[in-house]
Amino acid sequence: MKKFTPILLLLVLLINLGSLKPVEGQDLPYACIGTTEKYGVKGFNGISDFDWVITDPDGNVLPASSYQLFARGDSIAITWSEDMKGGIYTIDVTEHTDYGCTGAPFRAYITLNTPEIFVPISNNLDDDMGVCFGKIAELDPGSGFISYLWQDNSTNQVYYTGDAGTYTVRLVNADNYSCSYDSTRLVVYDLPTVSLGPDTFLFANQTLLLDVYNPNFSFYNWSTGAITSSITVDGINGDQTISVLVTDIHGCENSDTVNIKATDYSKLKIPAAFTPNGDGFNDTWIFPAAKASDGSYIDVSAYIENIDVKVFNRWGKLVWQHSGLSKAWNGKDLSGKELPMDSYHYIIVIKVGDEKFEYKGSITILR
Repeated sequence: MKKFTPILLLLVLLINLGSLKPVEGQDLPYACIGTTEKYGVKGFNGISDFDWVITDPDGNVLPASSYQLFARGDSIAITWSEDMKGGIYTIDVTEHTDYGCTGAPFRAYITLNTPEIFVPISNNLDDDMGVCFGKIAELDPGSGFISYLWQDNSTNQVYYTGDAGTYTVRLVNADNYSCSYDSTRLVVYDLPTVSLGPDTFLFANQTLLLDVYNPNFSFYNWSTGAITSSITVDGINGDQTISVLVTDIHGCENSDTVNIKATDYSKLKIPAAFTPNGDGFNDTWIFPAAKASDGSYIDVSAYIENIDVKVFNRWGKLVWQHSGLSKAWNGKDLSGKELPMDSYHYIIVIKVGDEKFEYKGSITILR
């Protein structure tokens, strides 16, 4: 951006009064590296020559190739090239009139800002910012600036990005045309990891603890309405789809869902034989079993709270019965005597709430 900034108004007054003593310096608007700025002086313009001496922060005088003088030196365009060092530059201007008068040098200072080191004119961008993976960050250095120039040459006030990195915007102040930068380092946070495990099933009053506690999580929101880090579900409520949404300390969210199927009471497996011979293997009739998700059968007798079992011999005589919690049968009759190898008939009634599930079949004792 080109701009013209008068810097020697005070000098003009002093020269008109014939003063030759040095005058106080003044600060000019900040400049930015990579720009060309134009400055001017007012004295006896048209009958005077103006000499310019520009000194960098290390005390080195800039070569004439760094600037261009106009008219008789009453204005100058300085190219603040990329290889210049940021910092405070000193400008000394001396006026020589056609009448042989030489004014006292006038001094002004210019701060040259670079993207790396600068005097801020906006602190709206935090030095460090973060955005959750998959989200877009809004980098807004604030309104009221004449121009915005981001590192990719885009010129919108707000920069949108979801990529990590350092972002810098060049700003020109509307009040005094000062040019400076604002920057931030954007971090992309990984989403929190949360797992409810594989889909599973529950039988009767069987319970399952779902615990997703993590010290970096700040909030839990379950589909059940709970906001604790863990909940307990059971098989009494039938098929369920349970999900949890967690929020971490960065405000990032993630969720997981588990499908919990309640065992179908009408499809339980009742073993057809057992061998009560004391060898430690298959010595009792353990029932029922439920079909797992992988197709295998597992003992769920521990979860049966109300079961009625009657076992009859081939002549219809009741030889064993049990009511209440599920209980394995050891092949002995009601008097405690071992029953012979044979096939027996059973009637099993499982009560779940108001529902009854009845199983009839035969059980063989092998010894």
